[in-house]
Amino acid sequence: MKRILLTLALVIGVQAAMFGQDGWNWPEDPDKKALAMEKNALYSDMLTAERYEAAKPPLDWLLKETPDLNPSIYIQGVKVYENLAETTSGKKQENLQDSVVLLYDLRMKYFNDVENVTNRKANDAYNVWKNRKDKYKDLFELHKEAIEMLGAKGYISNTVHYMDAARRYKLTGGPVTDLQVIEIYDQVQDILDEMLANGESQQNIQKARDFIEKLFTASVTIDCNIIDQKLYPKFVEEGRKLEDAEQIVKFALAGGCTGSDSFLDAAKVVQKNAPEFGLARMIALRSKANNNLEAAEKYFKEALNYTEDNIKTADVYVELADVASKLGNKTQSRSYAYDALDADPSRKEAYTIIGDLYLKSYQECKAGEDVVKDRAVYIAAYQMYQKGGATNRMSVAKEQFPSNEDIFNYDYEVGDEVSVGCWIGETVQVQIRD
Repeated sequence: MKRILLTLALVIGVQAAMFGQDGWNWPEDPDKKALAMEKNALYSDMLTAERYEAAKPPLDWLLKETPDLNPSIYIQGVKVYENLAETTSGKKQENLQDSVVLLYDLRMKYFNDVENVTNRKANDAYNVWKNRKDKYKDLFELHKEAIEMLGAKGYISNTVHYMDAARRYKLTGGPVTDLQVIEIYDQVQDILDEMLANGESQQNIQKARDFIEKLFTASVTIDCNIIDQKLYPKFVEEGRKLEDAEQIVKFALAGGCTGSDSFLDAAKVVQKNAPEFGLARMIALRSKANNNLEAAEKYFKEALNYTEDNIKTADVYVELADVASKLGNKTQSRSYAYDALDADPSRKEAYTIIGDLYLKSYQECKAGEDVVKDRAVYIAAYQMYQKGGATNRMSVAKEQFPSNEDIFNYDYEVGDEVSVGCWIGETVQVQIRD
């Protein structure tokens, strides 16, 4: 008997100590206190057993009758309502989802802890509201508040959720502009940078960045004016930072805005810090289009360092041959054309480039002493056009072949070999024009 009384006294003592702990605000009325203790024990047991329907009535009583009892009724309440919402649909589900968010508001009302609760509220609000168009405005504004309040102290997930909330709100008619989406993109990227600097794992940060990237692309129709008037001035003002350059390049590629000086300037910064074939080639092509041939040659050559693909290599050498031709360096142009053919023998246009070089060399190479020998340059051009399959150019070259009279006067016969001097250094057989 003594042992039973001792055990009972111990249990009562433990309960009294527990309920007397700081943070529990039990009702002063003894009967209400006893009922509150009963409801608290009951809903806790049902929650542990994952009997959420059974946990809800005693929990609701506590929330209504003892709202300042303890933060735990709100923390555990979220679990109850979230699980119930997953097992129902329609208006009932929406009411349960809204109650999840309301619990966070009530928790802040009675227990403050605003930063911590706002962080959690934003995360859970996204989970329950992300498919509710009627809540997209609230979801967007809630995440905006959380991000501005918490910055890098918030959850990584909330940076992704903010980007998605902006996307959903904008695409369903919300007054969110492309510029605002870009500002949000910049804001969350800055926060992720700070999180990384504070010790967050690179893997987690990169995973968030990848999601944000996809969401941004799905949110914004890139207007080239946005790049030129907003992103590029920021890039210049802030010292041409790599991350800003990468952003401009990415947006320009997505929006087809690669023809501007803004893109070209930013692309050069990216290429300098993170060189690769595609960007080097694009810079070279833009430089060539702008008639900046020296820069084009530089970046085409650089592109060759970042590919082992024969098709890509041949493509670059064809471009280099054209650039060298425009620069007046005929020997180098021909050399590039042959390099293209070495890489990919199917690139017959390389022969056409050489043919053009020969065709344009008549005035430069003629000695004025032997018409047949002077006009042999056109025969050399014709042969290159023939290899390249350029029939129209073949006709042009053939019109400049020596005439019957020429070969008679200079004592040649059709089929005789003639050396083409100057820089060309080819040997051809005499042919006559029709």
